[in-house]
Amino acid sequence: MKTIIATTDFSKESRAAVNYAARLALSTKCELILLHATYIPIVSDSFIDVSITLDEIEQNDRQKMDELVKHVRSKQGPALRIKGIVEVGLLGELLQERIGKNRDVMVVMGMKHVDKFSEVVFGSLATNLAGELNCPVLIVPPDARFRPWKKVAFAFDQKEIPTDTGMVILKELTDLYLPKVHYVHVMDSPYAPKDASSIEKVEKYVGGISQKHFLNDVPGETIEVMQDWLRRFKCNAVVMVARKHSVLWRMFHESHTKQMAFHSPAPVLVISEKH
Repeated sequence: MKTIIATTDFSKESRAAVNYAARLALSTKCELILLHATYIPIVSDSFIDVSITLDEIEQNDRQKMDELVKHVRSKQGPALRIKGIVEVGLLGELLQERIGKNRDVMVVMGMKHVDKFSEVVFGSLATNLAGELNCPVLIVPPDARFRPWKKVAFAFDQKEIPTDTGMVILKELTDLYLPKVHYVHVMDSPYAPKDASSIEKVEKYVGGISQKHFLNDVPGETIEVMQDWLRRFKCNAVVMVARKHSVLWRMFHESHTKQMAFHSPAPVLVISEKH
Protein backbone atom coordinates (compact mmCIF):
# COMPACT_ATOMS: atom_id res chain seq x y z
CA MET A 1 0.00 0.00 0.00
CA LYS A 2 1.44 3.32 -1.10
CA THR A 3 -1.42 5.77 -0.65
CA ILE A 4 -4.25 6.39 1.80
CA ILE A 5 -7.04 8.66 0.60
CA ALA A 6 -9.08 10.14 3.45
CA THR A 7 -12.24 11.91 2.40
CA THR A 8 -13.40 14.96 4.32
CA ASP A 9 -16.33 17.36 4.36
CA PHE A 10 -14.66 19.22 7.26
CA SER A 11 -17.25 17.88 9.72
CA LYS A 12 -16.36 16.56 13.17
CA GLU A 13 -16.90 12.96 12.03
CA SER A 14 -14.70 13.29 8.98
CA ARG A 15 -11.97 14.98 11.03
CA ALA A 16 -11.94 11.95 13.33
CA ALA A 17 -11.43 9.73 10.27
CA VAL A 18 -8.70 12.03 8.95
CA ASN A 19 -6.83 11.86 12.26
CA TYR A 20 -7.11 8.06 12.22
CA ALA A 21 -5.88 7.96 8.62
CA ALA A 22 -2.92 10.18 9.51
CA ARG A 23 -1.79 7.84 12.28
CA LEU A 24 -2.27 4.86 9.97
CA ALA A 25 -0.27 6.58 7.19
CA LEU A 26 2.58 7.30 9.59
CA SER A 27 2.56 3.73 10.81
CA THR A 28 2.56 2.25 7.29
CA LYS A 29 4.82 4.95 5.77
CA CYS A 30 2.17 5.78 3.16
CA GLU A 31 1.36 9.09 1.54
CA LEU A 32 -1.86 10.60 2.91
CA ILE A 33 -4.17 12.44 0.52
CA LEU A 34 -7.07 14.42 1.98
CA LEU A 35 -9.84 14.72 -0.61
CA HIS A 36 -12.81 17.06 -0.54
CA ALA A 37 -15.52 17.24 -3.21
CA THR A 38 -16.89 20.75 -3.79
CA TYR A 39 -20.46 20.98 -5.02
CA ILE A 40 -23.09 23.65 -5.67
CA PRO A 41 -25.62 23.89 -2.82
CA ILE A 42 -29.10 22.77 -3.92
CA VAL A 43 -31.95 24.26 -1.93
CA SER A 44 -34.68 22.17 -3.60
CA ASP A 45 -35.18 19.90 -6.59
CA SER A 46 -35.86 22.91 -8.82
CA PHE A 47 -33.68 25.62 -7.30
CA ILE A 48 -29.92 25.99 -7.11
CA ASP A 49 -28.51 28.57 -4.73
CA VAL A 50 -26.79 31.10 -7.01
CA SER A 51 -26.25 33.68 -4.27
CA ILE A 52 -22.75 32.32 -4.01
CA THR A 53 -20.65 31.31 -6.99
CA LEU A 54 -18.90 27.99 -7.44
CA ASP A 55 -15.57 29.83 -7.47
CA GLU A 56 -16.33 31.31 -4.06
CA ILE A 57 -17.34 27.93 -2.66
CA GLU A 58 -14.22 26.30 -4.06
CA GLN A 59 -11.99 29.07 -2.70
CA ASN A 60 -13.58 28.70 0.73
CA ASP A 61 -13.11 24.92 0.62
CA ARG A 62 -9.45 25.29 -0.36
CA GLN A 63 -8.90 27.56 2.61
CA LYS A 64 -10.49 24.99 4.91
CA MET A 65 -8.34 22.27 3.37
CA ASP A 66 -5.14 24.27 3.87
CA GLU A 67 -6.06 24.76 7.52
CA LEU A 68 -6.85 21.06 7.95
CA VAL A 69 -3.58 19.94 6.37
CA LYS A 70 -1.66 22.38 8.56
CA HIS A 71 -3.47 21.12 11.66
CA VAL A 72 -2.85 17.44 10.88
CA ARG A 73 0.80 18.07 10.04
CA SER A 74 1.30 19.97 13.32
CA LYS A 75 -0.17 17.04 15.29
CA GLN A 76 1.65 14.22 13.47
CA GLY A 77 5.01 15.84 12.73
CA PRO A 78 7.16 16.32 9.62
CA ALA A 79 7.46 12.59 8.93
CA LEU A 80 3.90 12.52 7.62
CA ARG A 81 3.64 12.93 3.85
CA ILE A 82 0.35 14.70 3.37
CA LYS A 83 -1.39 16.84 0.79
CA GLY A 84 -4.91 18.20 0.46
CA ILE A 85 -6.93 18.14 -2.75
CA VAL A 86 -10.17 20.02 -3.46
CA GLU A 87 -12.02 19.08 -6.65
CA VAL A 88 -15.42 19.99 -8.06
CA GLY A 89 -17.73 17.02 -8.54
CA LEU A 90 -19.35 14.04 -6.87
CA LEU A 91 -17.16 12.28 -4.34
CA GLY A 92 -17.80 8.78 -5.65
CA GLU A 93 -16.85 9.73 -9.19
CA LEU A 94 -13.78 11.65 -8.04
CA LEU A 95 -12.61 8.66 -6.02
CA GLN A 96 -13.12 6.26 -8.91
CA GLU A 97 -11.11 8.52 -11.22
CA ARG A 98 -8.30 8.95 -8.70
CA ILE A 99 -8.10 5.28 -7.79
CA GLY A 100 -8.40 3.88 -11.33
CA LYS A 101 -6.76 0.47 -11.46
CA ASN A 102 -4.28 1.30 -8.72
CA ARG A 103 -3.90 -1.69 -6.42
CA ASP A 104 -1.90 0.20 -3.78
CA VAL A 105 -4.67 2.49 -2.44
CA MET A 106 -6.97 2.37 0.54
CA VAL A 107 -9.80 4.84 1.15
CA VAL A 108 -10.64 5.99 4.70
CA MET A 109 -14.06 7.50 5.39
CA GLY A 110 -15.88 8.71 8.48
CA MET A 111 -19.30 7.60 9.66
CA LYS A 112 -22.03 9.84 11.07
CA HIS A 113 -24.61 8.72 13.62
CA VAL A 114 -28.08 8.77 12.01
CA ASP A 115 -31.57 7.63 12.96
CA LYS A 116 -32.65 4.06 12.18
CA PHE A 117 -34.84 5.08 9.21
CA SER A 118 -32.00 6.94 7.51
CA GLU A 119 -29.64 4.06 8.21
CA VAL A 120 -31.93 1.46 6.62
CA VAL A 121 -33.24 3.49 3.69
CA PHE A 122 -30.36 5.76 2.77
CA GLY A 123 -27.29 4.35 4.48
CA SER A 124 -24.36 6.74 4.20
CA LEU A 125 -21.91 7.74 1.53
CA ALA A 126 -19.30 5.51 3.16
CA THR A 127 -21.52 2.42 3.21
CA ASN A 128 -22.76 3.12 -0.32
CA LEU A 129 -19.24 3.39 -1.72
CA ALA A 130 -17.73 0.52 0.26
CA GLY A 131 -17.69 -2.50 -2.01
CA GLU A 132 -18.20 -0.36 -5.11
CA LEU A 133 -14.76 1.29 -5.27
CA ASN A 134 -11.84 -0.55 -6.84
CA CYS A 135 -10.04 -0.71 -3.50
CA PRO A 136 -10.76 -1.54 0.14
CA VAL A 137 -12.56 1.09 2.23
CA LEU A 138 -11.89 1.62 5.94
CA ILE A 139 -14.94 3.08 7.69
CA VAL A 140 -14.02 4.83 10.93
CA PRO A 141 -16.62 5.37 13.70
CA PRO A 142 -16.84 8.91 15.16
CA ASP A 143 -15.37 7.86 18.52
CA ALA A 144 -12.61 5.59 17.20
CA ARG A 145 -9.01 6.29 18.18
CA PHE A 146 -6.07 4.78 16.35
CA ARG A 147 -4.56 1.70 17.93
CA PRO A 148 -2.11 -0.71 16.26
CA TRP A 149 -4.05 -3.67 14.91
CA LYS A 150 -3.16 -6.29 17.51
CA LYS A 151 -6.58 -7.96 17.45
CA VAL A 152 -8.46 -8.23 14.16
CA ALA A 153 -11.89 -9.79 13.69
CA PHE A 154 -12.56 -11.24 10.23
CA ALA A 155 -16.28 -11.92 9.76
CA PHE A 156 -16.83 -14.76 7.31
CA ASP A 157 -19.71 -16.72 5.83
CA GLN A 158 -19.86 -19.93 3.81
CA LYS A 159 -19.12 -18.26 0.48
CA GLU A 160 -15.74 -18.06 -1.22
CA ILE A 161 -13.65 -15.03 -0.28
CA PRO A 162 -11.38 -13.52 -2.95
CA THR A 163 -7.70 -13.09 -2.12
CA ASP A 164 -7.27 -10.17 -4.50
CA THR A 165 -6.70 -6.42 -4.12
CA GLY A 166 -8.27 -5.88 -0.72
CA MET A 167 -6.71 -9.00 0.76
CA VAL A 168 -3.27 -7.90 -0.45
CA ILE A 169 -3.57 -4.72 1.62
CA LEU A 170 -4.91 -6.67 4.61
CA LYS A 171 -1.87 -8.95 4.30
CA GLU A 172 0.43 -5.91 4.39
CA LEU A 173 -1.26 -4.63 7.54
CA THR A 174 -1.10 -7.98 9.31
CA ASP A 175 2.57 -8.35 8.34
CA LEU A 176 3.18 -4.94 9.90
CA TYR A 177 1.20 -5.27 13.12
CA LEU A 178 1.40 -9.07 13.59
CA PRO A 179 -2.07 -9.28 15.13
CA LYS A 180 -4.01 -12.29 16.24
CA VAL A 181 -6.72 -12.70 13.61
CA HIS A 182 -10.06 -13.98 14.90
CA TYR A 183 -12.16 -15.53 12.13
CA VAL A 184 -15.76 -15.16 13.28
CA HIS A 185 -18.86 -16.81 11.83
CA VAL A 186 -22.37 -16.26 13.18
CA MET A 187 -24.25 -19.51 12.57
CA ASP A 188 -27.90 -19.61 11.47
CA SER A 189 -28.61 -22.47 13.84
CA PRO A 190 -26.86 -24.07 16.85
CA TYR A 191 -27.14 -27.36 14.94
CA ALA A 192 -25.31 -26.06 11.86
CA PRO A 193 -21.92 -27.67 11.20
CA LYS A 194 -18.89 -25.59 12.17
CA ASP A 195 -17.60 -25.29 8.62
CA ALA A 196 -14.55 -23.06 8.09
CA SER A 197 -13.62 -24.31 4.63
CA SER A 198 -14.46 -20.95 3.02
CA ILE A 199 -11.82 -19.21 5.13
CA GLU A 200 -8.99 -21.73 4.73
CA LYS A 201 -7.43 -20.03 1.70
CA VAL A 202 -7.61 -16.62 3.39
CA GLU A 203 -6.21 -17.94 6.66
CA LYS A 204 -3.27 -19.50 4.85
CA TYR A 205 -2.67 -16.33 2.82
CA VAL A 206 -2.82 -13.93 5.78
CA GLY A 207 -0.79 -16.23 8.01
CA GLY A 208 0.22 -15.44 11.57
CA ILE A 209 -1.65 -16.43 14.73
CA SER A 210 -5.34 -17.08 14.23
CA GLN A 211 -8.38 -18.51 15.94
CA LYS A 212 -11.85 -19.48 14.69
CA HIS A 213 -15.07 -18.62 16.50
CA PHE A 214 -18.57 -19.89 15.78
CA LEU A 215 -21.30 -17.81 17.41
CA ASN A 216 -24.91 -18.87 17.82
CA ASP A 217 -27.29 -16.51 16.07
CA VAL A 218 -30.33 -14.91 17.67
CA PRO A 219 -33.06 -14.59 15.00
CA GLY A 220 -32.94 -11.09 13.54
CA GLU A 221 -29.96 -10.11 15.68
CA THR A 222 -26.96 -11.41 13.74
CA ILE A 223 -25.12 -8.08 13.90
CA GLU A 224 -25.97 -7.59 17.58
CA VAL A 225 -24.38 -10.98 18.35
CA MET A 226 -21.27 -9.95 16.43
CA GLN A 227 -21.12 -6.53 18.09
CA ASP A 228 -21.37 -8.05 21.56
CA TRP A 229 -18.49 -10.37 20.71
CA LEU A 230 -16.41 -7.43 19.42
CA ARG A 231 -16.93 -5.45 22.61
CA ARG A 232 -15.89 -8.36 24.79
CA PHE A 233 -12.78 -9.15 22.74
CA LYS A 234 -11.91 -5.45 22.19
CA CYS A 235 -10.72 -5.88 18.62
CA ASN A 236 -8.88 -3.00 16.93
CA ALA A 237 -10.43 -3.58 13.51
CA VAL A 238 -13.14 -5.59 11.78
CA VAL A 239 -12.81 -7.04 8.27
CA MET A 240 -15.92 -7.76 6.21
CA VAL A 241 -16.51 -8.79 2.60
CA ALA A 242 -19.15 -6.73 0.76
CA ARG A 243 -21.30 -9.18 -1.16
CA LYS A 244 -23.13 -8.09 -4.29
CA HIS A 245 -26.90 -8.47 -3.89
CA SER A 246 -29.80 -8.08 -6.29
CA VAL A 247 -31.91 -4.93 -6.32
CA LEU A 248 -34.86 -6.90 -4.91
CA TRP A 249 -32.74 -8.19 -2.01
CA ARG A 250 -31.53 -4.67 -1.17
CA MET A 251 -35.16 -3.42 -1.06
CA PHE A 252 -36.14 -5.79 1.75
CA HIS A 253 -32.94 -6.58 3.62
CA GLU A 254 -30.20 -4.58 5.21
CA SER A 255 -26.67 -5.48 4.26
CA HIS A 256 -24.73 -6.90 7.21
CA THR A 257 -21.79 -4.80 6.08
CA LYS A 258 -23.85 -1.62 6.28
CA GLN A 259 -25.28 -2.54 9.68
CA MET A 260 -21.83 -3.30 11.04
CA ALA A 261 -20.38 -0.06 9.70
CA PHE A 262 -23.03 1.96 11.53
CA HIS A 263 -22.68 0.17 14.86
CA SER A 264 -19.19 -1.31 15.11
CA PRO A 265 -17.09 -0.06 18.04
CA ALA A 266 -13.98 -0.50 15.85
CA PRO A 267 -13.08 0.61 12.30
CA VAL A 268 -14.47 -1.68 9.59
CA LEU A 269 -12.29 -2.63 6.62
CA VAL A 270 -14.64 -3.45 3.74
CA ILE A 271 -13.30 -5.66 0.96
CA SER A 272 -15.39 -6.11 -2.16
CA GLU A 273 -15.90 -9.60 -3.54
CA LYS A 274 -15.61 -8.01 -7.00
CA HIS A 275 -11.95 -7.10 -6.61
